[in-house]
Amino acid sequence: MENIKECTKALIDAILDSGEYRRFCEVRDQVREKPELRSQINEFRLHVFEVQNSKEPLDMYGEQERLCRDFEEFRKNPLVNEFLEAELRVCRIMQEISTDIAGAVDLDSADVSERIKL
Repeated sequence: MENIKECTKALIDAILDSGEYRRFCEVRDQVREKPELRSQINEFRLHVFEVQNSKEPLDMYGEQERLCRDFEEFRKNPLVNEFLEAELRVCRIMQEISTDIAGAVDLDSADVSERIKL
């Protein structure tokens, strides 16, 4: 277990030292200097989260179009767009790491996953 903790710490350090994360922090700090803009960004992020995690069946294409339409002018702000793109790059790094780990560690759960339609 100690080796896993050491490797986890090394992975965290690598993420924090990555150009993607450093750029995200730079843009995040610029956004923090503009509380109203930060609030608007957070509203957008909340809307996206709610659409992606809705328990109700949604027309995802329609919802995506609605989000794009409702926030089109907002996304034209270069700082907004840069923040959201930087955030997405970091999220994709973390997603790829999680996917790689889940794909490599066999928990013998195929029968269970099949039954719950994952």
